[in-house]
Amino acid sequence: MPNNEGDSIQVSAAEPRVRIKEVVTIWILFFINLFNYIDRYIVAGALDELMKEFHLSFFQGGLLTTAFIVSYMILSPLFGFLGDRYKRSWLIAIGLFLWALSTFLCSIANKYWQIVLLRALVGIGEASYAALAPTIIADLIPVSQRTFYLSFFYIGTPIGGALGYIIGGGVSDSWGWRWSFRVTPPLVILLGIASIIMVQDPERGGADNIRGDSLGTYSQEIRASRNPVHQLAVEAWTLLKTKTFLYSTLGFSCLAFTIGSLTQWIPVYVVKASAIAGTPYENSEANYVFGVITCAGGFVSIPMGSVVSKFLEKYTPKHDPLINGMGMLLTSLSLYLAIALAPYNINCFWGFTALTQLFAFIGWAPNTAVILVSILFTV
Repeated sequence: MPNNEGDSIQVSAAEPRVRIKEVVTIWILFFINLFNYIDRYIVAGALDELMKEFHLSFFQGGLLTTAFIVSYMILSPLFGFLGDRYKRSWLIAIGLFLWALSTFLCSIANKYWQIVLLRALVGIGEASYAALAPTIIADLIPVSQRTFYLSFFYIGTPIGGALGYIIGGGVSDSWGWRWSFRVTPPLVILLGIASIIMVQDPERGGADNIRGDSLGTYSQEIRASRNPVHQLAVEAWTLLKTKTFLYSTLGFSCLAFTIGSLTQWIPVYVVKASAIAGTPYENSEANYVFGVITCAGGFVSIPMGSVVSKFLEKYTPKHDPLINGMGMLLTSLSLYLAIALAPYNINCFWGFTALTQLFAFIGWAPNTAVILVSILFTV
Protein backbone atom coordinates (compact mmCIF):
# COMPACT_ATOMS: atom_id res chain seq x y z
CA MET A 1 0.00 0.00 0.00
CA PRO A 2 1.57 3.32 -0.92
CA ASN A 3 1.39 6.27 1.41
CA ASN A 4 0.86 9.89 0.42
CA GLU A 5 4.52 10.51 -0.22
CA GLY A 6 4.91 7.50 -2.47
CA ASP A 7 6.82 5.28 -0.05
CA SER A 8 6.43 1.55 -0.45
CA ILE A 9 4.66 -0.17 2.40
CA GLN A 10 4.28 -3.87 2.89
CA VAL A 11 1.23 -5.09 4.77
CA SER A 12 0.81 -8.74 5.46
CA ALA A 13 -2.14 -10.35 3.68
CA ALA A 14 -2.70 -12.75 6.57
CA GLU A 15 -5.15 -11.10 8.97
CA PRO A 16 -5.60 -12.52 12.47
CA ARG A 17 -9.06 -13.33 13.78
CA VAL A 18 -10.59 -10.99 16.32
CA ARG A 19 -10.24 -12.58 19.75
CA ILE A 20 -12.36 -12.28 22.90
CA LYS A 21 -9.87 -9.82 24.44
CA GLU A 22 -10.28 -7.47 21.52
CA VAL A 23 -14.07 -7.74 21.68
CA VAL A 24 -14.05 -6.90 25.43
CA THR A 25 -11.90 -3.85 24.75
CA ILE A 26 -14.25 -2.63 22.02
CA TRP A 27 -17.29 -3.14 24.27
CA ILE A 28 -15.69 -1.00 26.99
CA LEU A 29 -14.81 1.70 24.46
CA PHE A 30 -18.38 1.51 23.14
CA PHE A 31 -19.81 2.21 26.60
CA ILE A 32 -17.35 5.05 27.13
CA ASN A 33 -18.54 6.57 23.86
CA LEU A 34 -22.16 5.99 24.90
CA PHE A 35 -21.73 7.83 28.21
CA ASN A 36 -19.73 10.56 26.52
CA TYR A 37 -22.73 11.48 24.40
CA ILE A 38 -25.19 11.03 27.26
CA ASP A 39 -23.18 13.52 29.26
CA ARG A 40 -22.69 15.87 26.32
CA TYR A 41 -26.39 16.19 25.50
CA ILE A 42 -27.68 16.27 29.06
CA VAL A 43 -26.91 20.00 28.90
CA ALA A 44 -29.11 20.44 25.83
CA GLY A 45 -31.90 18.46 27.50
CA ALA A 46 -31.75 20.54 30.68
CA LEU A 47 -30.91 23.84 28.95
CA ASP A 48 -34.39 25.35 29.29
CA GLU A 49 -34.35 24.89 33.08
CA LEU A 50 -30.76 26.14 33.34
CA MET A 51 -31.59 29.29 31.38
CA LYS A 52 -34.59 29.99 33.61
CA GLU A 53 -32.72 29.55 36.91
CA PHE A 54 -29.70 31.64 35.96
CA HIS A 55 -31.65 34.08 33.71
CA LEU A 56 -29.40 33.33 30.76
CA SER A 57 -29.55 34.77 27.28
CA PHE A 58 -29.35 32.48 24.25
CA PHE A 59 -25.70 33.50 23.88
CA GLN A 60 -24.94 32.49 27.45
CA GLY A 61 -26.81 29.22 27.03
CA GLY A 62 -24.80 28.42 23.92
CA LEU A 63 -21.57 29.23 25.73
CA LEU A 64 -22.05 26.18 27.96
CA THR A 65 -21.47 23.98 24.93
CA THR A 66 -18.87 26.29 23.40
CA ALA A 67 -16.69 26.00 26.52
CA PHE A 68 -16.87 22.23 26.27
CA ILE A 69 -16.10 22.15 22.54
CA VAL A 70 -13.17 24.58 22.71
CA SER A 71 -11.33 22.63 25.42
CA TYR A 72 -12.24 19.35 23.71
CA MET A 73 -10.85 20.65 20.40
CA ILE A 74 -7.62 22.07 21.84
CA LEU A 75 -6.78 19.11 24.09
CA SER A 76 -7.60 16.29 21.65
CA PRO A 77 -4.34 16.73 19.66
CA LEU A 78 -2.39 16.83 22.92
CA PHE A 79 -3.88 13.53 24.04
CA GLY A 80 -3.12 12.11 20.60
CA PHE A 81 0.50 13.20 21.04
CA LEU A 82 0.66 11.66 24.53
CA GLY A 83 -1.02 8.50 23.26
CA ASP A 84 1.94 7.84 20.98
CA ARG A 85 4.27 7.90 23.97
CA TYR A 86 2.36 6.60 26.98
CA LYS A 87 -0.12 3.83 27.76
CA ARG A 88 -3.40 4.81 26.11
CA SER A 89 -5.68 2.91 28.50
CA TRP A 90 -4.28 4.90 31.43
CA LEU A 91 -4.65 8.22 29.60
CA ILE A 92 -8.28 7.35 28.87
CA ALA A 93 -8.86 6.43 32.53
CA ILE A 94 -7.36 9.71 33.78
CA GLY A 95 -9.61 11.61 31.40
CA LEU A 96 -12.66 9.65 32.58
CA PHE A 97 -11.98 10.44 36.23
CA LEU A 98 -11.63 14.17 35.45
CA TRP A 99 -14.79 14.05 33.35
CA ALA A 100 -16.82 12.31 36.11
CA LEU A 101 -15.65 14.74 38.80
CA SER A 102 -16.33 17.83 36.68
CA THR A 103 -19.81 16.62 35.71
CA PHE A 104 -20.76 15.96 39.34
CA LEU A 105 -19.46 19.37 40.41
CA CYS A 106 -21.78 20.96 37.82
CA SER A 107 -24.68 19.66 39.90
CA ILE A 108 -23.62 21.69 42.96
CA ALA A 109 -22.49 24.84 41.15
CA ASN A 110 -24.26 28.03 42.26
CA LYS A 111 -23.01 30.45 39.65
CA TYR A 112 -23.16 30.46 35.87
CA TRP A 113 -19.41 30.97 35.38
CA GLN A 114 -18.72 27.91 37.54
CA ILE A 115 -20.76 25.72 35.18
CA VAL A 116 -18.96 27.19 32.15
CA LEU A 117 -15.59 26.39 33.72
CA LEU A 118 -16.64 22.88 34.72
CA ARG A 119 -18.00 22.12 31.24
CA ALA A 120 -14.60 23.13 29.87
CA LEU A 121 -12.99 20.62 32.26
CA VAL A 122 -15.44 17.96 31.06
CA GLY A 123 -14.20 18.68 27.52
CA ILE A 124 -10.63 17.98 28.64
CA GLY A 125 -11.66 14.66 30.16
CA GLU A 126 -13.65 13.54 27.15
CA ALA A 127 -10.87 14.58 24.75
CA SER A 128 -8.68 11.82 26.17
CA TYR A 129 -10.99 9.03 25.04
CA ALA A 130 -12.08 10.68 21.78
CA ALA A 131 -8.52 11.00 20.49
CA LEU A 132 -7.34 7.56 21.59
CA ALA A 133 -10.24 5.09 21.37
CA PRO A 134 -10.42 4.93 17.53
CA THR A 135 -6.65 4.38 17.34
CA ILE A 136 -6.89 1.44 19.74
CA ILE A 137 -9.60 -0.10 17.57
CA ALA A 138 -7.48 0.49 14.44
CA ASP A 139 -4.50 -1.23 16.05
CA LEU A 140 -6.62 -4.16 17.24
CA ILE A 141 -8.78 -4.86 14.18
CA PRO A 142 -7.59 -5.85 10.66
CA VAL A 143 -8.37 -3.30 7.96
CA SER A 144 -10.94 -5.54 6.22
CA GLN A 145 -13.09 -5.60 9.40
CA ARG A 146 -12.21 -2.16 10.76
CA THR A 147 -15.13 -0.15 9.38
CA PHE A 148 -17.58 -2.68 10.86
CA TYR A 149 -16.09 -2.43 14.36
CA LEU A 150 -15.80 1.35 14.10
CA SER A 151 -19.49 1.38 13.14
CA PHE A 152 -20.31 -0.59 16.28
CA PHE A 153 -18.23 1.82 18.36
CA TYR A 154 -19.99 4.85 16.85
CA ILE A 155 -23.49 3.45 17.38
CA GLY A 156 -22.93 4.69 20.93
CA THR A 157 -23.08 8.24 19.55
CA PRO A 158 -26.80 8.39 18.59
CA ILE A 159 -27.90 6.11 21.43
CA GLY A 160 -25.98 8.17 23.96
CA GLY A 161 -27.21 11.42 22.43
CA ALA A 162 -30.81 10.20 22.59
CA LEU A 163 -30.45 9.11 26.21
CA GLY A 164 -28.82 12.45 27.02
CA TYR A 165 -31.87 14.32 25.76
CA ILE A 166 -34.29 11.99 27.51
CA ILE A 167 -32.37 11.99 30.81
CA GLY A 168 -31.61 15.70 30.65
CA GLY A 169 -35.19 16.68 29.88
CA GLY A 170 -36.97 14.04 31.97
CA VAL A 171 -34.84 14.25 35.10
CA SER A 172 -34.73 18.05 34.89
CA ASP A 173 -38.51 18.31 34.70
CA SER A 174 -39.05 15.78 37.52
CA TRP A 175 -36.29 16.52 40.04
CA GLY A 176 -34.52 19.63 38.73
CA TRP A 177 -31.59 20.12 36.36
CA ARG A 178 -28.98 19.42 39.06
CA TRP A 179 -29.95 15.75 39.24
CA SER A 180 -29.36 15.44 35.49
CA PHE A 181 -25.64 15.89 36.15
CA ARG A 182 -25.57 13.19 38.85
CA VAL A 183 -26.62 10.29 36.62
CA THR A 184 -23.42 9.53 34.70
CA PRO A 185 -20.44 10.16 37.09
CA PRO A 186 -20.61 6.86 39.07
CA LEU A 187 -20.80 4.80 35.88
CA VAL A 188 -18.03 6.80 34.22
CA ILE A 189 -15.75 6.07 37.21
CA LEU A 190 -16.47 2.34 36.80
CA LEU A 191 -15.56 2.62 33.11
CA GLY A 192 -12.31 4.33 34.08
CA ILE A 193 -11.42 1.41 36.32
CA ALA A 194 -12.37 -1.03 33.54
CA SER A 195 -10.13 0.90 31.15
CA ILE A 196 -7.13 0.41 33.43
CA ILE A 197 -7.80 -3.29 34.03
CA MET A 198 -9.26 -4.60 30.76
CA VAL A 199 -8.59 -2.24 27.81
CA GLN A 200 -5.66 -3.40 25.69
CA ASP A 201 -2.99 -1.06 24.38
CA PRO A 202 -1.78 -2.83 21.22
CA GLU A 203 1.34 -2.09 19.24
CA ARG A 204 0.92 0.74 16.73
CA GLY A 205 -0.13 -0.72 13.39
CA GLY A 206 -0.17 -4.19 14.93
CA ALA A 207 -3.38 -5.32 13.23
CA ASP A 208 -1.90 -4.46 9.83
CA ASN A 209 1.35 -6.42 10.35
CA ILE A 210 3.33 -3.52 8.90
CA ARG A 211 6.79 -4.27 7.62
CA GLY A 212 9.40 -2.05 6.01
CA ASP A 213 11.26 1.13 6.87
CA SER A 214 8.58 3.63 5.95
CA LEU A 215 6.36 3.48 9.05
CA GLY A 216 6.14 7.23 9.41
CA THR A 217 7.88 9.69 7.14
CA TYR A 218 9.53 11.48 10.02
CA SER A 219 9.63 8.64 12.53
CA GLN A 220 13.45 8.53 12.81
CA GLU A 221 13.66 12.29 13.19
CA ILE A 222 10.96 12.27 15.85
CA ARG A 223 12.58 9.48 17.84
CA ALA A 224 15.97 11.21 17.62
CA SER A 225 14.63 14.43 19.11
CA ARG A 226 14.08 14.69 22.86
CA ASN A 227 12.34 18.04 22.56
CA PRO A 228 8.57 17.39 22.84
CA VAL A 229 7.72 20.75 21.25
CA HIS A 230 9.86 19.85 18.23
CA GLN A 231 8.26 16.40 18.05
CA LEU A 232 4.76 17.88 18.16
CA ALA A 233 5.63 20.48 15.50
CA VAL A 234 7.06 17.83 13.16
CA GLU A 235 4.02 15.60 13.52
CA ALA A 236 1.57 18.49 13.07
CA TRP A 237 3.36 19.69 9.92
CA THR A 238 3.37 16.19 8.50
CA LEU A 239 -0.38 15.84 9.07
CA LEU A 240 -1.05 19.20 7.42
CA LYS A 241 0.79 17.98 4.32
CA THR A 242 -1.34 14.81 4.20
CA LYS A 243 -4.16 15.93 1.93
CA THR A 244 -6.51 13.05 2.63
CA PHE A 245 -6.28 13.67 6.37
CA LEU A 246 -6.65 17.43 5.96
CA TYR A 247 -9.68 17.39 3.65
CA SER A 248 -11.46 14.62 5.54
CA THR A 249 -10.94 16.40 8.85
CA LEU A 250 -12.09 19.79 7.53
CA GLY A 251 -15.18 18.27 5.92
CA PHE A 252 -16.10 16.36 9.03
CA SER A 253 -15.52 19.48 11.15
CA CYS A 254 -18.14 21.31 9.08
CA LEU A 255 -20.57 18.44 9.60
CA ALA A 256 -19.84 18.35 13.35
CA PHE A 257 -20.40 22.13 13.59
CA THR A 258 -23.77 21.81 11.86
CA ILE A 259 -24.96 18.82 13.86
CA GLY A 260 -23.60 20.27 17.11
CA SER A 261 -25.56 23.47 16.60
CA LEU A 262 -28.66 21.47 15.73
CA THR A 263 -28.46 19.22 18.76
CA GLN A 264 -27.76 22.11 21.14
CA TRP A 265 -30.83 24.14 20.22
CA ILE A 266 -33.42 21.67 18.91
CA PRO A 267 -35.47 21.37 22.14
CA VAL A 268 -35.66 25.14 22.63
CA TYR A 269 -36.37 25.71 18.93
CA VAL A 270 -39.12 23.09 18.83
CA VAL A 271 -40.89 24.59 21.85
CA LYS A 272 -41.01 28.01 20.15
CA ALA A 273 -41.65 26.82 16.55
CA SER A 274 -44.37 24.39 17.60
CA ALA A 275 -46.18 27.20 19.42
CA ILE A 276 -46.15 29.22 16.20
CA ALA A 277 -47.37 26.19 14.24
CA GLY A 278 -50.27 25.74 16.66
CA THR A 279 -49.12 22.39 18.09
CA PRO A 280 -47.15 23.39 21.21
CA TYR A 281 -44.58 21.01 22.72
CA GLU A 282 -43.30 20.94 26.28
CA ASN A 283 -39.53 20.86 26.79
CA SER A 284 -39.49 17.23 27.98
CA GLU A 285 -41.71 16.19 25.06
CA ALA A 286 -39.41 17.87 22.52
CA ASN A 287 -36.39 16.20 24.14
CA TYR A 288 -38.05 12.80 24.04
CA VAL A 289 -39.10 12.99 20.37
CA PHE A 290 -35.74 14.30 19.22
CA GLY A 291 -33.96 11.68 21.32
CA VAL A 292 -35.93 8.86 19.73
CA ILE A 293 -35.27 10.25 16.23
CA THR A 294 -31.55 10.58 16.95
CA CYS A 295 -31.30 7.06 18.35
CA ALA A 296 -33.27 5.46 15.50
CA GLY A 297 -31.49 7.44 12.79
CA GLY A 298 -28.01 6.64 14.06
CA PHE A 299 -28.83 3.02 14.86
CA VAL A 300 -29.88 2.48 11.25
CA SER A 301 -27.48 4.84 9.51
CA ILE A 302 -24.12 3.99 11.08
CA PRO A 303 -24.25 0.24 10.25
CA MET A 304 -25.68 1.19 6.85
CA GLY A 305 -22.55 3.23 6.19
CA SER A 306 -20.42 0.15 6.81
CA VAL A 307 -22.58 -2.04 4.56
CA VAL A 308 -22.68 0.50 1.72
CA SER A 309 -18.93 1.01 2.01
CA LYS A 310 -18.31 -2.73 1.67
CA PHE A 311 -20.62 -2.89 -1.37
CA LEU A 312 -19.05 0.11 -3.16
CA GLU A 313 -15.55 -1.20 -2.48
CA LYS A 314 -16.05 -3.61 -5.40
CA TYR A 315 -16.53 -0.72 -7.82
CA THR A 316 -14.37 2.18 -6.64
CA PRO A 317 -11.39 2.70 -4.33
CA LYS A 318 -12.98 5.98 -3.23
CA HIS A 319 -16.00 4.30 -1.67
CA ASP A 320 -15.55 5.85 1.78
CA PRO A 321 -15.02 9.47 0.59
CA LEU A 322 -18.01 9.05 -1.74
CA ILE A 323 -20.26 8.07 1.16
CA ASN A 324 -18.94 10.98 3.24
CA GLY A 325 -19.53 13.58 0.52
CA MET A 326 -23.02 12.42 -0.44
CA GLY A 327 -24.02 12.18 3.21
CA MET A 328 -22.94 15.78 3.88
CA LEU A 329 -24.74 17.16 0.81
CA LEU A 330 -27.99 15.40 1.70
CA THR A 331 -27.62 16.46 5.35
CA SER A 332 -27.46 20.11 4.30
CA LEU A 333 -30.57 19.85 2.11
CA SER A 334 -32.72 17.99 4.63
CA LEU A 335 -31.65 20.26 7.51
CA TYR A 336 -32.57 23.38 5.55
CA LEU A 337 -36.03 21.97 4.78
CA ALA A 338 -36.55 20.94 8.42
CA ILE A 339 -35.80 24.42 9.77
CA ALA A 340 -37.76 26.20 7.03
CA LEU A 341 -40.91 24.12 7.51
CA ALA A 342 -40.96 23.99 11.33
CA PRO A 343 -43.12 27.12 11.92
CA TYR A 344 -45.69 25.83 9.41
CA ASN A 345 -45.91 22.13 10.18
CA ILE A 346 -44.03 20.55 13.05
CA ASN A 347 -44.55 17.04 11.68
CA CYS A 348 -42.71 18.00 8.48
CA PHE A 349 -39.93 19.31 10.69
CA TRP A 350 -39.64 15.97 12.49
CA GLY A 351 -39.63 14.08 9.18
CA PHE A 352 -36.80 16.08 7.66
CA THR A 353 -34.94 16.05 10.98
CA ALA A 354 -35.03 12.25 10.84
CA LEU A 355 -33.56 12.37 7.32
CA THR A 356 -30.91 14.81 8.53
CA GLN A 357 -29.82 12.38 11.23
CA LEU A 358 -29.85 9.49 8.78
CA PHE A 359 -27.62 11.27 6.25
CA ALA A 360 -25.33 12.80 8.88
CA PHE A 361 -24.45 9.51 10.60
CA ILE A 362 -23.96 7.42 7.47
CA GLY A 363 -20.41 8.67 6.90
CA TRP A 364 -19.29 8.58 10.54
CA ALA A 365 -17.39 5.27 10.45
CA PRO A 366 -16.17 5.50 6.80
CA ASN A 367 -14.70 8.95 7.49
CA THR A 368 -12.85 7.69 10.56
CA ALA A 369 -11.52 4.74 8.56
CA VAL A 370 -10.23 7.13 5.86
CA ILE A 371 -8.45 9.30 8.44
CA LEU A 372 -6.89 6.35 10.26
CA VAL A 373 -5.55 4.84 7.03
CA SER A 374 -4.24 8.22 5.82
CA ILE A 375 -2.13 8.73 8.94
CA LEU A 376 -1.06 5.13 9.52
CA PHE A 377 2.19 5.52 7.60
CA THR A 378 2.65 9.25 8.08
CA VAL A 379 3.86 9.86 11.62
